[in-house]
Amino acid sequence: MPDSKIKAILIGAGQRGAQSYAPYALQHPDELQFVAVAEPNALRRAAFAQQHHIPKEYQFESWEELLQKPALGEAALVCTQDWQHTAPAVAAMRAGYHVLLEKPMSNLSADCRTLLEVSRQSGQQLHICHVLRYTPHFNKMRELVQSGVLGQIVQVEQRENVSFWHMAHSYVRGNWRNSQESSPMILAKCCHDLDILPWVLGQNPVSLASSGSLMHFRPENAPAGAPQRCLDGCPAADTCPYYAPHIYLEMSPFWNSVSDTSLGFNRWATHAYTENPALIRALSVFVPSLKQIPNYGGWPLTVLAQNPTAQDIAEALQTGPYGRCVYHCDNDVVDQQVVLMQMEDGASVTLTMHGHSHHEHRSTRIEGSHGRLLAEFGNGGSRITIDEHRTDWHVEYITSKVESDNGAGHGGGDLSLVASFLQSIRSGDTATALQGTREALQAHLLAFAAEESRLTGKFIQKERWI
Repeated sequence: MPDSKIKAILIGAGQRGAQSYAPYALQHPDELQFVAVAEPNALRRAAFAQQHHIPKEYQFESWEELLQKPALGEAALVCTQDWQHTAPAVAAMRAGYHVLLEKPMSNLSADCRTLLEVSRQSGQQLHICHVLRYTPHFNKMRELVQSGVLGQIVQVEQRENVSFWHMAHSYVRGNWRNSQESSPMILAKCCHDLDILPWVLGQNPVSLASSGSLMHFRPENAPAGAPQRCLDGCPAADTCPYYAPHIYLEMSPFWNSVSDTSLGFNRWATHAYTENPALIRALSVFVPSLKQIPNYGGWPLTVLAQNPTAQDIAEALQTGPYGRCVYHCDNDVVDQQVVLMQMEDGASVTLTMHGHSHHEHRSTRIEGSHGRLLAEFGNGGSRITIDEHRTDWHVEYITSKVESDNGAGHGGGDLSLVASFLQSIRSGDTATALQGTREALQAHLLAFAAEESRLTGKFIQKERWI
């Protein structure tokens, strides 16, 4: 069994690797230490190395250079782009590392199967970053459903409500805009949902059908006279919700989204900031916790600049991809899709994904023979309510992350995932880890089947994806 402190390497020091998972080592230096990094972007590589005190000789431009060396520790975090996942993850397992792999496993179903097989053959654990399993919200949902309080599950509606500005950022202007360069949106965004639904319900799909398309973010929907870039004199600058300075400099859509799913003082403060930034800055002198709002420099800003300042962001919008008009990009992924699944027990499940939500959140409605569950999981917080049919008993559970999560993303799931990964390595429970990988694979195969159904119009049976 490894010592309590696990040494790890990071392959891909971008948003997810460096800023979502690696901070665990800074908060828990007695448990995790990064000893090497591979990242082609020199600025990101240097920033991560400095933050984690990695010497120059263990900073690599490519993962191939890093994995040519004898294993430097027990764990490897692979957080490259979707289409770059398989090769470094396979090589890392064969080099003796347990691997934490960012989702999706791969943008190719055959590669997803290969990853599972290499884990089985090598005996090295492979954990997929399905972070929703590690949130208080979805753990409570699973507990409630499995308790039987709802009776027999009859119908489920799961909605992945991607906010309008997040859709523009990631799936129109950003890295996941083109299915040939990254992944279909149902895979990139909803492999989480396709993993969590069978886990919560305790049963698997046996058939599915899907439909969807790219409806809005097309050239024919551009405002009259809209240029290729927002800052090139767009006539709709004052009215277009996707105007880049509005999203990245004013940040109003981001904070409104946080406010819409927050409670109490946080709800007021984040909304007030969009209308009166000076007020929140003044109050932050007396309420230090408010400083995180005007001083915010995290995602999505860090995608535009390594250490974002207003000047850095403005320069990025002048020349980079995030300053493009959303109607004049090379995007082809859908902006709305629905998946209908029939479960083993006969329940009907619909998964709706769309990129036009007013605020960012997942919503769940589960109808059972004895009761109903309603839930919302958003950037600002999360909650679940239960209504029982016979007694009209009503209860609400606040499932938001706690303050000790220190801003951990995905409702606290990001850092809880890392903690679980480390504990699994220490325990040496390869069998449980392998079962988790099998379940992750199923979620990915469901996404591939949904995309096949969308493109072909066919109803897909379980035998097609198992």
